[in-house]
Amino acid sequence: MICNLNCAGCPLAYLCIPLAIGAFIALKRYRGGLQKKRLASQLSFLLISNAAFVFGATGLIYTYFYCWESPYALMACPIGVLEHAFADRSWYLLVYLAGLIGFACIIFGRAACGWACPIGFLQDLAKGRRTKSKLDSKMRLLKYAILLAIPPVCYLTEKLAYTDICPIGGLTATLPYLAMDPNGYTFTVFFIPKMINVAGFFILIFLMTRGWCRHLCPVGAMMAQFNKISLLQLKYYEKKCIKCFKCAGVCPMQINMPYDNRSGECIRCGKCIDICPTNALAFEFRW
Repeated sequence: MICNLNCAGCPLAYLCIPLAIGAFIALKRYRGGLQKKRLASQLSFLLISNAAFVFGATGLIYTYFYCWESPYALMACPIGVLEHAFADRSWYLLVYLAGLIGFACIIFGRAACGWACPIGFLQDLAKGRRTKSKLDSKMRLLKYAILLAIPPVCYLTEKLAYTDICPIGGLTATLPYLAMDPNGYTFTVFFIPKMINVAGFFILIFLMTRGWCRHLCPVGAMMAQFNKISLLQLKYYEKKCIKCFKCAGVCPMQINMPYDNRSGECIRCGKCIDICPTNALAFEFRW
């Protein structure tokens, strides 16, 4: 059967154009050997994330933030699984979630944020300003507060409380469904709050680099704890370092580089490695 790209229900109509635009913008911004590889990885995972129209939905869980209510979502959102575990009292889901996320993070740490997450890719394209307020360190704690609040709120309300207002769900699920079938879409009381949060998301990512990752992403908060113990490490060779601090200047998470190379905020993007003139930073696996 030949696919009609003008068909409202065709997934290619919604994937090819964003992919082409994203690739064009990124090719002008991604500089350095690792960054070209990272771009290829991000584009690949964007396709994989929406590959349900080929493979059908699976029972696997994304190791990054992407809504499973998205029209062609291949896997389940880790936050959605967490919500269901507490809202439905389906405790076995916690074991499944911890196993899959834990396995990936013990190997790669928070690298999925930098190499796989479509929302991270969108933030890279937005190229927010490098701003760091005095409240930055405190604002970074917000994502941990959100993560800790989700289980009790879902347990008490028996609802997917975060999903109802999630800006990522609004961006990757609500808006695509609305675009595909505007006349048949069923609006709920959460539509306006969710759209306000989507607007806030875009304001945030244009105001600051990786603003969502730094301050509000509960998946990032979940994965950050593994950076210090993961097999993949960002190594800092102090004897090679000339203290030019170019690494700090390109870090999208605005970490105190090169000294905080094991920070839970590091998304393993490799920008610091590409820009280092003395090869004082490198990815290494420890066994």
